[in-house]
Amino acid sequence: MRKIASLMKVVTLLLLIFSLPSMAQSQNVSGKVLDADKKTPLQGVTVKVLGTTSTTQSNEKGEFTIKANKGQTLLVSYIGYDGQRVTVNGATVSISMRSSVSELEEVTVAMDIKKKPRDLGYSAQTVKGDEVKETQRENFLNGLQGRIAGATITATSGVPGASSTIVLRGFNSMSLNNQPLFVVDGIIIENDAINAAETVPGAAGQNNTSNDFTNRIADLNPNDIESVTVLKGPEATVLYGSSASNGAIIITTKKAKITAGKKLNVNYDNSFRFQSLGNVPSVYTGFQQGANGIANPGVFGAFGPAMTADIPIYDNVGNFFNNSVGSTHNISADFGTAKSSYRASGSYYDQTGVVPNTRLTRTNFRLTNTTKITKNLEITPSIAYTNSVNDKALKGAGGYLLNLFMWPSTDNAVNYLLPNGNKRYLIATNNAADDAFLGTVAETDNPFFAVHRNESQDKTDNYTANFSINYNPLKWLSIAGRFGYNYYETSGFQYRDPESASQSSMANKGQLDNYWVKAGNYNHTITATAKKTFGKFNARVTVGTRWAETKSERFGISGTQDSIRVFDSSATAFNTRTRLSRTTLYGNNQWNEIRTMQIAGFTEATISYNNLVFLTGSMAFEASSVLPKANRNYSYPGGNISIIMSDIFPKLKGGLLSYWKIRSSLAQTARLPNAYANQSNFVPTVTSALTPPTSPSGLINVPLQYSFFNANPYLRPERQQTYEVGTEFRMFGDVLTVDAAYYNTLALDQIAQGFRASYGTGFVLNTANNSSVRNQGLELSIGVKLVRKKDFDWNIQFNVNHMWNKVLAIPMPIDIAGADYYDASTWLYSNARGGLRPGYSTGTITSFGYRRQDLSPPGPNGLSKNDGEVLISPTTGLPLNDGVFRVRGDRTVALSVGTINRIRYKNFNLSFLWDLRLGGDIFNATGMYLTTLGKSAKTADRLTPRAVSGVLQDGLENTATPTRNTILVTPYYNNTYYNSTNMPEEDYMERNIKAFRLRDVTFSYTVPSKALVNNAGKGMDYPGLLDFVNFKSLSLFVTMNDLFLFTNYSGADPAANGGNASLRGVGAVGFDYGNIAAPLSFNAGIRVGF
Repeated sequence: MRKIASLMKVVTLLLLIFSLPSMAQSQNVSGKVLDADKKTPLQGVTVKVLGTTSTTQSNEKGEFTIKANKGQTLLVSYIGYDGQRVTVNGATVSISMRSSVSELEEVTVAMDIKKKPRDLGYSAQTVKGDEVKETQRENFLNGLQGRIAGATITATSGVPGASSTIVLRGFNSMSLNNQPLFVVDGIIIENDAINAAETVPGAAGQNNTSNDFTNRIADLNPNDIESVTVLKGPEATVLYGSSASNGAIIITTKKAKITAGKKLNVNYDNSFRFQSLGNVPSVYTGFQQGANGIANPGVFGAFGPAMTADIPIYDNVGNFFNNSVGSTHNISADFGTAKSSYRASGSYYDQTGVVPNTRLTRTNFRLTNTTKITKNLEITPSIAYTNSVNDKALKGAGGYLLNLFMWPSTDNAVNYLLPNGNKRYLIATNNAADDAFLGTVAETDNPFFAVHRNESQDKTDNYTANFSINYNPLKWLSIAGRFGYNYYETSGFQYRDPESASQSSMANKGQLDNYWVKAGNYNHTITATAKKTFGKFNARVTVGTRWAETKSERFGISGTQDSIRVFDSSATAFNTRTRLSRTTLYGNNQWNEIRTMQIAGFTEATISYNNLVFLTGSMAFEASSVLPKANRNYSYPGGNISIIMSDIFPKLKGGLLSYWKIRSSLAQTARLPNAYANQSNFVPTVTSALTPPTSPSGLINVPLQYSFFNANPYLRPERQQTYEVGTEFRMFGDVLTVDAAYYNTLALDQIAQGFRASYGTGFVLNTANNSSVRNQGLELSIGVKLVRKKDFDWNIQFNVNHMWNKVLAIPMPIDIAGADYYDASTWLYSNARGGLRPGYSTGTITSFGYRRQDLSPPGPNGLSKNDGEVLISPTTGLPLNDGVFRVRGDRTVALSVGTINRIRYKNFNLSFLWDLRLGGDIFNATGMYLTTLGKSAKTADRLTPRAVSGVLQDGLENTATPTRNTILVTPYYNNTYYNSTNMPEEDYMERNIKAFRLRDVTFSYTVPSKALVNNAGKGMDYPGLLDFVNFKSLSLFVTMNDLFLFTNYSGADPAANGGNASLRGVGAVGFDYGNIAAPLSFNAGIRVGF
């Protein structure tokens, strides 16, 4: 016992001895905290000794005192500033804190209202304009892919001027528009793309899947964009009403930056581009033209004998595509005074396509003025103009790409003309046919002939005028007005040569489709905002009104016998011309016209407590002309809350956590149908020819009938209910930032447009409120400051999206019949389409498939379950087709991740974006097309006999003892094995697609400012170029797009879209038919400031 006691004494003594130095080092550490930029003291800064509970705060002079040992670390944190770690080396410390951009920079939200991020109770993500510009993409929308969590952007093809669709948080409407609203400097801008079905009358093959039309937001010059803020849900956009039920893209353009002593700033940059097509579907060339193993040079199908070594093979696919070039030139000038400043900018873009005879040229001009008339009154007028010319090639059915795949590899497709300039037909006897050059021979067009002789072009002039006014008559009151008008004109044509395969009769002698569109959009918003402080409470109330009016006019003429290639309707035969219905009825100068008007009043009130809790409620009242009078007026509320947990509980802050916010929001909004969906309208029963008017009034006597669409006078707006919960936090001294959100949207009373019901209604297509959808998702945005050094930074951002949805109801007549509700514009090839069924997602694909055993009883609608093994014909040994449109695929992507890396080493910068996609199915219609021609790898083993797995349809197929199929089939001798009946669309649903793409890479170098000093007049013996030019800044860059793609998809590109941006509902995303992939782009250029 004594030994134990003695040991305890010794241990105690040793502890005392070793603790003395430590106790001696404990001291009072005094410090002062200043704003690094303003050099002013910061009060209320939290200072904590790492690893202890010792905490204090700075006083009104920014001073603090705390006990700490030498070598210990002080954690310094303050609302709106980047956190710091300071090592104690003495009795005093000096601390300078820099404001956190994410905390203090205001975000432009609905109605051009600016709020701090901590105020927001909903998701809003901002991308800097320079980041978008850096991608060097012609359409700035494509530069946003992977940079916004929850945003899905899909280009329709890889040619210049291709349209792009953007969807935020999935598809909420089955047949209406799912794209967000675009707002530029507080003014709503239309993002129209021409709808061929409404613009071109009776043009054979002219639809939204064979021709593409640029969406108008692409006219915006990326160099003019200051920032892009994405408001993803209706709770963030209640004030914009039904127009923003799919979210909103808020774009702020650049304004002049004039400071004292700098009254003129000029900037110029350029980019020179080289493009090459890297991904093309593989075309199998192992067999000759023919059928069932027998050679036949008179057909295009490659089901003849195997190729032999003496047969020449031409790389028609490789020879077809160009290595294209292009350039961009931007110049801008800031000038004026601090009270009245101007920014003028111009841009010229020119890009040839990888597809021959395609090109886009675009010229932009913008002038913006900001004038402070008095200390309380500021105005900002601006004007913008864009001119674009887009030379296009037809895609899809009958387009260049499918014809290229069809063309035999034994023929050199480059030689598409005879010496006399006429079309060279593949089948030699056709070249000798009388009047062959007038289209008497309906032979598939050579792909080179298709792009050089079947032409299409759009010319567009786009004008925008904005006027903004901010008036602050009192300290607590501000009044703002935003007035804008956007107008564009497009004239275009599509021409089919007299020798084209589409001109199957000598009488046609070529077909020309001309179309013209004039569209104007005026809108304004006027708001008044009052602010008041009551102790620790702050209140803000906004009231306002919004007016929007659109007018769209369309005129189109289609005619034949245009053999002189002037691309003007006057060259066609008068008696062959067809026009849009209003022209047919009332004469040549009558355009089809669509007008809409909308008026709204709204209010928003926010109350906050001590800058800790922010509660916002909003209400909007709206009336729209597109609804019947009884249902024209409607309203919807919204609300959100934001709570700064880390400030309410300051002890949470420390080494781990520096900022934590939780938020929640809910809202209702409406979605409107197309104009005139509630009003019956007449159409001519005869549109084939227009004879000169003979009546005294000049009107044309044409019989009338109701249109195919059943107008619904009882139509109501769709209703959308959404709630969102989310959190934001920063950790480890702001090294890690996280923004996470869950959203849930219920879309009720959905308007189903164009569904087929009983023809007893007197109409073919009907419109009614009879569908519903639920859409849910998780979003995650993670930022990591991997390295923070004086000369070396490395930041990484992850944007993650996971969404899922379900169709709850479709039109009852369709549901009862067990059929699918589909959009006809997605029926691109064979028997597959974007069809919807209750219980499935909004991205399903319905198609024909194999007939199978019925192992379960039929459903309530009597439709068989088709849930067993494949049934085989006992006669042919080939599979049977069930001939029913069932759900066979789902285009919904399970997970998408965009990863942005930004690395800086001294004056060198490197940024790159990886884009990951997991899940979702694609209908590879191009692969099916190649297979039916005998030109896909799927047909390579045709000489191998096989018994198709399944059971015979011999009467025993649904019993316990079905007959297994043992009938051998050799496809080489029976190429019907590969047709759509025996190998149906179900076989071409490629499932669970994965793709990893290096989307954008930019490497740049900024010349040090000291190297730009003008020394030419300082007596230098050998001055260099930089010494003669007064540069303020100079940098060089290299940018590459779509550099690498790793995927399990067998087609060219999993980012497939078979339609264009005018399609409603889900559109043709996930249908790969006759489109090319995005080309690899290499850009190099300079940026100069004077």
